[in-house]
Order: sequence, then structure tokens, then C-alpha cells
Amino acid sequence: MTVCKKPIRRSLLIYGTLFLAILCALMSFQSASVLNQSLDERNYAHLKDIVAYVEHTVDADDLRECIRTRTPSERYDALQRRLNTMVDDFEVEFIYVVIPSAEDGILYSVCSSVSQAEREAGDEEYPIMFGDPDFYTAEQLVPYVNAWEKTGEFTDFKSYSDYWGNCYTVCKTIQASDGERVALICADLTLDDLQAIVNTYIVRSVILVVLIGILFALGVSLWLQKNITSPLLALEESTRGFAQKSHENRADIADVLTFDQPNIQTENEIQSLSMAIKQMSDDMKSYVEDILSAEKRAEAAEGEIAGITKLAYEDSLTKAGSKVAFEARRAEVAEAIKNGDTKVAIVVVNLNDLKRINDIYGLDGGNKYIISGCEILRQVYREIPVYRVGSDDFVVILQGDAYRDRDELYAVLEEQFYKAQDNTEVDPWERCSAAAGMTEFFDDADTDIDQVYRRAEMIMSRNKRIMKSERK
Repeated sequence: MTVCKKPIRRSLLIYGTLFLAILCALMSFQSASVLNQSLDERNYAHLKDIVAYVEHTVDADDLRECIRTRTPSERYDALQRRLNTMVDDFEVEFIYVVIPSAEDGILYSVCSSVSQAEREAGDEEYPIMFGDPDFYTAEQLVPYVNAWEKTGEFTDFKSYSDYWGNCYTVCKTIQASDGERVALICADLTLDDLQAIVNTYIVRSVILVVLIGILFALGVSLWLQKNITSPLLALEESTRGFAQKSHENRADIADVLTFDQPNIQTENEIQSLSMAIKQMSDDMKSYVEDILSAEKRAEAAEGEIAGITKLAYEDSLTKAGSKVAFEARRAEVAEAIKNGDTKVAIVVVNLNDLKRINDIYGLDGGNKYIISGCEILRQVYREIPVYRVGSDDFVVILQGDAYRDRDELYAVLEEQFYKAQDNTEVDPWERCSAAAGMTEFFDDADTDIDQVYRRAEMIMSRNKRIMKSERK
């Protein structure tokens, strides 16, 4: 085989590598920017919901009196318990009520959440108006002072502290009945775990860009080999004749795979390609049977992929929809909402006592308990898909007739779970107890399905706490 003196491959490699490097850098920057912006919007919205909820439940006049006397009241104690519960339920870093003082250089703590893990470690709540000048530097205190000046408005920023860590922060002032500012409600969400997500996404994006770039370079290389210079006309004529013979004699294709090699002396890849096609035509007879066999294997693989897809969309234990299926359905509903179809409601259900059933009757009993709970949901929502999104968590999305009858169906659901719980004539794993929450999309308050889903979870969590307190 003639050695190429002017190889195109070398030029393609140089320019292709440069192109990939620039493309990777641009895509990495763009991916990081888009993902960071998306995470910022999502996390700030989540924190704003929490701050708004705390603001809605706090008694500002009573809190002002507690600050003045530095003595907790019953409502203050209730607020403290609520913050302790919310910081675990909503998976945030801190929820706290403070008063920033630019003059003292101190952020005074009025009421601050203490998570379950912190309580188990021995941490206790700060007393009212506790302040430590070492907690925040003057620079770190500035955003809180600015938020204090924005009466009645949300303020969001990223805070960086060696003591408290790096966090998303959302603040809003609360006012007494006479309009006086009382304190600043704040909620934090850690930045470190989210940054790890961004880094992983960037790495995957770079890998994807490299793969696409390689495929693109290969495509360009093949195109150039076929179209770059006039000698290709001779090669094209020969290959056309070769292709025509193969096309007209498909029944005996193995007998006509003979390539008439043209006389090409270009000293580059075109000449090599001509020689390679000649060699390929000699070997192709033996390849035909392998190709036909590969086609049969590909058809069988398509059937296997379809089966795997079905398994991914079905929960193996309950045969309900899986979390993958729920995410796909949620995306469909989100698109429907964008198109103006806002008649949708979500029901969130969490089974009670699963740990107790597992401890007493083992994993098999726990599985039966989950199946029994799912069966109750199916009996109530007969024609509506039920999704299992966690070990003991289920979700139902209501539209159409189901949305119209949502309240009646929800009442039947609660009744069925109460009946199952009180039925002493069946096995313990059939006596299912569950906490549920349902809410609908409100045109004047909601913008997407995720807000509805979070609100339904909050209602379910509240009902679950009420049920626990009633059992005590």
C-alpha cells in the first residue's frame, strides 16, 4: 500500500482537537451558568415558601413582647417547636428569627431551629436576643442589615461563613399590628452539596461534548474522503457501478460484490480508500451472512429493550407506577399547565407504622403491608395511575373526571384507611394506616406543578403529625 505524503487525517486531528477543546470550554461554562441559575431559582423559591409559611404562622405582637421582656411565651414555645420540626421536614440547614444590629455588629438570635441530629448531639436553643460577635463578621452582617431595611420584601443572597458554612439565604421582615418591624425571618440551604451536583453535571456535559465532537470529526473525515478532489469522480463512478450491480441483484448479492478498481495516484487517503474498497469487495461475501445475523440479533435486542422500559416504569413490588413513571407523568402535566390546562390536583400518601411492621413481622410482612396500602389506593382511584415514589410514599395525579370528583374520592380514601386500620379480623399487615394530603393548582397562586406537589406534601406531613399526637 502506498504511503500518504500529504495525509488529511493529520490536519483533521489538529483542527478537530482544537475545535473540541474550545467547544468543551464553552459548553462547560454554559452548562455551569444554566445549571447554577436553575438551582438558584429553585432553591430560592423553596426557601421563600418556608419563610412565607413561618411568617403566616407567627404572632408578631406576642413575639415583640417576648423580645422586650426576653421571656418566652406559650406562642413563642410553639414557634420554637415549629422551627425544630420544619428544619427536618423541609431538609434545610437553618430556619431562624433574628434582629441585625449594624451598630453592635451582632446578629441577635430571637428564635433558631435545632434539628433532631443537633438535639441528639446535645445542642439546645439559644435564649431570646442571644448574640455572639464571633458568629458573623461585619461584611457577613451587611446582607442581613440590608434585608432589615426592606420592610415586607423578600431578600435572597448567598452567604459564606467559616462558622455556619456556605448557604443560600432568604430573609423577610415581620411586622407587628401597628407596622413596627419586629424581627427578620431567615432560612438557609447549604451550597456545598449543590455545588457537587453542578460539578458532576459539568463533567457529564464535557464527556457528551467530546463524544459528539468525535462523531462529528469522523463524519467530516468520511465526507472529505468522498468529495475533496477530482480523482474522486473516478472512484465515484466505480462505486456507483458496484452499488448498482448490488442493488439489481439482491437475491445473489454475494456473487456480484466485485469492485472495478480505478487508476488513482493521489498519494493521499483517496488512493488508500480505492485500494481498501477493492480489498473490502473481496471480503464482503463473508461479511454478508454476519450482517444478516446481526440484524436478527438487533431485532431481538429491541424486544428486550421494550421489556426493560416496561420494568423501569413499573414498581416491582406493588405493580404500581414507578418513580420514573411519575417523573414522566409530572413532566406531561407541567407541559399541560403551560398550555393552559390547570385543572389538576395531587394526592400524596405516606403509610404509617411500616417500621413497626418490619420489626415485628420482618421484611416479608412489611412488603405485604406496602402492597395492602397500595391496593386501597387502587380501589379508590380505579382508573387512575397510582405511583410509588418511595418506600412508603405514593402519589396520585387527578385530572378530568377524577379532578371533578377529587373531594369525594379523597373522603373515600380516608374512610378506607380508617376502616382498614380498625379491622381486627384481618392480618396485621392488612390493617393499613396512612397520612394523606391533597391540594389543587390555583391559577392566582401557582406557576407550576412542583408547587402543588410540595404543598400536598406539607399537608400530608401536617396530618401525619396530628395523627401521631392523637395516638399518644
